[in-house]
Amino acid sequence: MGLVNLNISPRSTKGKNANRRTRVAGKVPAVVYGKDQDSEMVELDSMEFKQAMIQAGGGGSAIFKLNGDAENIALLREIQTNPCTDAVLHVDLMAIPRGVPVTVAVALNFVGVPNGVRTEGGNVAVSLNSLDLSVRPSQMPDAIDFDISELELNDKIFVKDIPVEVGEVMNDPEALVLNIKPPVLLVVEEEEDEEGAEGEEGAEGEDGEAKSEDSKDGDSE
Repeated sequence: MGLVNLNISPRSTKGKNANRRTRVAGKVPAVVYGKDQDSEMVELDSMEFKQAMIQAGGGGSAIFKLNGDAENIALLREIQTNPCTDAVLHVDLMAIPRGVPVTVAVALNFVGVPNGVRTEGGNVAVSLNSLDLSVRPSQMPDAIDFDISELELNDKIFVKDIPVEVGEVMNDPEALVLNIKPPVLLVVEEEEDEEGAEGEEGAEGEDGEAKSEDSKDGDSE
């Protein structure tokens, strides 16, 4: 997840009625606040905000370049939505001072097909899809690429094995990221022959009993 552009416009009115009119006009009421600065009432275009959230991965730690300015960065802090329609009612954005690092989840992009999968039929079992990276917003990568093409069966990759070019990884270094599992072999039990044998034994037993009864009848005559 990298920095996503988000256009904001000043908002001069506040209150329930004013906010309702803002939403009817296709806008979302919002506020930008931060340390050592006054809160600023703004509004967002509803459709643009939805697209920006999709680009940011839809998470609660999205970071935006307000009006496309790399020096004007804000972290998404809260989204209020209508519980019935999921429509966005209000957005809180926290301004980030220039040069101050923030911790956000950055997606892991696994590159290539492992040898253990390509030649031996193994499977890639992913435990972590992202890393928590503490980094300056202006240096935020869109994703962290990691080549897995040389991995063999039973190989394991931990957080400490993932190189990052900027920032500091905040995850446990010993946390498992992925491993290459051997193929699963299915064992089919052959039960039909046993059932057939039992059926034959049962039939023989019934015939034997029938013959026994016939012989008894003959003796009695």
